[in-house]
Amino acid sequence: MDAVRTFVAVLIDEDLRNRITEVQSRIKKLAPDVKWVAPENLHVTLKFLGNVREDLLPEVFSAVERAVRGCQPFSVSVSGIGAFPNARRARVVWIGLEDGEDRLRELAASIDENLAELNFEREENEFKAHITIGRVKTSRFLDELAKGIAEVDARNLGVQRVSSVAVMKSDLRRDGPIYTPLKVIELSQQGMN
Repeated sequence: MDAVRTFVAVLIDEDLRNRITEVQSRIKKLAPDVKWVAPENLHVTLKFLGNVREDLLPEVFSAVERAVRGCQPFSVSVSGIGAFPNARRARVVWIGLEDGEDRLRELAASIDENLAELNFEREENEFKAHITIGRVKTSRFLDELAKGIAEVDARNLGVQRVSSVAVMKSDLRRDGPIYTPLKVIELSQQGMN
C-alpha cells in the first residue's frame, strides 16, 4: 500500500503571500544559506502526520471534519519575524501570528485530539502558530541572518481569514517540495464558538 506524506494546514491568501515574499526578498541578501519557502507553499501547519497509508486517508479526512465541527471562521493578524530556536541559532525563520492565535491553538488541539483516536502520536510540544518562510541549511551566516531578522520590518503584514483547513500531500523533490490539497474542509458558519 502506498503512503502519502501528509499534514493539516491553514493555507495563506495570495495577497498575504505576496507581502511575506517581499519580507523574504529583503532578508535573502543577508542569508544565502537559507532555503526559502516558495510563495505557493506558505501555510500554517496545524498537525504533521508523516507518511499515511492511502487507504487511511478517508479516516483522516473524517477525523479532521469532526475536529473542526462547531468552529466558526475567524481571523488572525500576521505580524513579526523570528527564528526557532532563536535568531542566533536559527534553524527555521518564521512570520508570526498574533490576534486570533488562541483560536488557531484550539483548532490545532482539536485536530490533534481527533487524530489521536486514529493512533497518530499526540503533539508533545506546545503549538506555536507561525508561517515558516525559510529553513537554515548551515550555520555560516547566522550572525547576518540574526541582524536581518532584527532589522527587517515585518509588522502588520495583514490579516488571514481562517475559514477552512486543508489536509495536504507533500511530495519531496530535489528542487523543493510540492504541496497539494487532498481535501479542503470548511469551518462551520454556525457553531459553538
